Amino acid sequence: MRITRTGQGVVTVVAAGPELSALVAGARMALSLMRADPGSPADAADFLARVLDDYDRGIVRATQGDP
Repeated sequence: MRITRTGQGVVTVVAAGPELSALVAGARMALSLMRADPGSPADAADFLARVLDDYDRGIVRATQGDP
């Protein structure tokens, strides 16, 4: 995995498929735990849910050949 800072608050990540899968699986597990914990900040769970939704839409576009 290679991570490069490309701007203020912006990074570029180059990851192999298994690396990306591990990161996304960890994010999905974290979201599940956050939703189950009443003390977890709702805004953090909402943000992570949006990130995962964006990822899922991106995967669909990539596998369907859309730009």
